[in-house]
Amino acid sequence: MIKLIALDLDNTLLEKDNKIHPKTLELLKKCISKGIFVVIATGRLFLSAEKYAKEIGPECKILCYNGCLITDSDGKSIFSSQLSVEIMEKVVEFCKERNLYCQFYLNHKILVEKVTEGTTIDPDLANTEAIEAGTFEGYKFSPSPKAMIVAKPEDVNKYQKELEQFLGGNAYLAQSQPYLIEIMPKGINKAHSLELLCKELEVDKSEVMACGDNTNDAEMIKWAGTGIAVANSVDTLKNLASYVCQSERSLGIAEAIEKFCF
Repeated sequence: MIKLIALDLDNTLLEKDNKIHPKTLELLKKCISKGIFVVIATGRLFLSAEKYAKEIGPECKILCYNGCLITDSDGKSIFSSQLSVEIMEKVVEFCKERNLYCQFYLNHKILVEKVTEGTTIDPDLANTEAIEAGTFEGYKFSPSPKAMIVAKPEDVNKYQKELEQFLGGNAYLAQSQPYLIEIMPKGINKAHSLELLCKELEVDKSEVMACGDNTNDAEMIKWAGTGIAVANSVDTLKNLASYVCQSERSLGIAEAIEKFCF
């Protein structure tokens, strides 16, 4: 019996227009009415996750920044973790050497040197604002829940391997889009934080349905009793899932809810 549904946002719960399909939204509200916990589990920042959580219902919980922050439905923090300033400075050094764009987060706002195309393609920008530092060289950073690098899709795997070695394995790296490398504190991912939340809610992992589409969902899909990959998922995630939907994105979630929750 499913007691908790964990949902990635981009290319999973959300359609291409960044909206939840009406059918899926109705089913999620029905789940909540039947006592099933619904959790947004996303790499996005808190304000974006909060927007969709409110749409689903006041009971919806939030796991954002790929697990670096968990909040209850009222916004109260349950768990948080942040990158050290040392790691942030090393990310800047790595990007400077390769002329890559990177960004961090400060008080749920996007921190950049200058707003560029790398900033404007970020859907989070619709729900927050960007702070321009001018330059990251010598900048006095505060710890951030996540860093993000933008690169050409064909170069992402190469840069991710180089960065893993550059950081000495002291961070968790993943992708949520073909052109992104996301950097979180070592040991922090969606599965780690979802497990913490489930202990808080007294839900066993066998009672969890986790849904995603990309590599930043991999640990969560493997950990959950029912791991769901929507039809548009990357092949590596499909290989880990216990069920691969016939439908893409939001309607894939509707398909999974109808199959496993009712």
